Amino acid sequence: MPHGHGVLDLLTQFILGMLNGGAAVAVFFVLSGFILSLPFARDRRPVRVAVAMLKRWPRLACLTVIACLLAFLLISWSGLEYKQAAHVIGAQWLATHGNSPIRPAHLTWYEALREGLVNVFMLGEVKFDSPLWTMRIELFGSFAIFLFAPVLFALRSWGLRLGLMALASWLAGTSYPFTFFTDFLCGTLLAMLFAENRLPELGNKSACGLGLLGLYLFSFTYEQTLLMHAPLKAILPNACSHYVWDAGAALIIIVLLGNPTMRRVFSGGWAVWLGLLSFPIYLLHGPILLSAGAIAFMAGVGQLGVAGAALVAAFCSIVLTLICAVPLAWVDQIWTRLLSRLTKPLTRRGARQPAARLETAGL
Repeated sequence: MPHGHGVLDLLTQFILGMLNGGAAVAVFFVLSGFILSLPFARDRRPVRVAVAMLKRWPRLACLTVIACLLAFLLISWSGLEYKQAAHVIGAQWLATHGNSPIRPAHLTWYEALREGLVNVFMLGEVKFDSPLWTMRIELFGSFAIFLFAPVLFALRSWGLRLGLMALASWLAGTSYPFTFFTDFLCGTLLAMLFAENRLPELGNKSACGLGLLGLYLFSFTYEQTLLMHAPLKAILPNACSHYVWDAGAALIIIVLLGNPTMRRVFSGGWAVWLGLLSFPIYLLHGPILLSAGAIAFMAGVGQLGVAGAALVAAFCSIVLTLICAVPLAWVDQIWTRLLSRLTKPLTRRGARQPAARLETAGL
């Protein structure tokens, strides 16, 4: 059998496809659109919209400030060690400090504070923590959903709903960063289906098939020359990659919500903790990898070789990220509860009772 067509080759391609950063960001935004839209199924008052918009920037900025200040400390400690590691490995991403070149001697804690508080949202600046490039999109995508979701929930015609969503996606276009708006809209669509009990109940076989299809779509990318994606590339232009990821994210969420077994498994305590830690892990993994990971790699490369040192660096980065993510998740919970307590008097009067279905979702 020719190379690239065997079962082992297909499995290898599938595993490589799971390392898809672009698709992971799309899934993150789809989930964000889903979670942010759900409350408007029961309360669409203008004051509810205003409070949601008022809370969003402080909710995000608390953690981004902490992440940028921690990144400043790590950069001050590690210096240019990441460049030496990049020279040994030959990794361009590492050599550019995660596509965000720095000069450690010229960075200050005040710049880190300003970046986490304002610049990352207003200017898209990411000198300290490169994964924060998504925060500007998250903030303004959230604002768009806060304005759009109440209108969609208020409409009773699905034809009109879908028409408005298609028009909004077309107007947003496929250029960066407007393509990401479709991710949020995809999440809103799922929220409407869920709130109105329109998501299908899936048996185990159907859930397995749709889940595998979702993962296949998640792994799609034009940059990797994987034969398993040849059928999609034959019929889709490059600009459609993002919509393929949206479809994959939607299928995965439908399986998680529609299959009793999956719903039960992912309602456990471990899944709750994973959800709480996911955002802190996302914020911290970049600076830790580029500092502690680079130092660990250079300390071990002489004795362990490149492969051995890379494993040690990965282990140290993962452990340190988890250690730092736990207290950050705790801070996030406290801060979120405080914001809710401060704004609750504004939304209490005349609020509708939550539907039982939304109560089950914990919203």
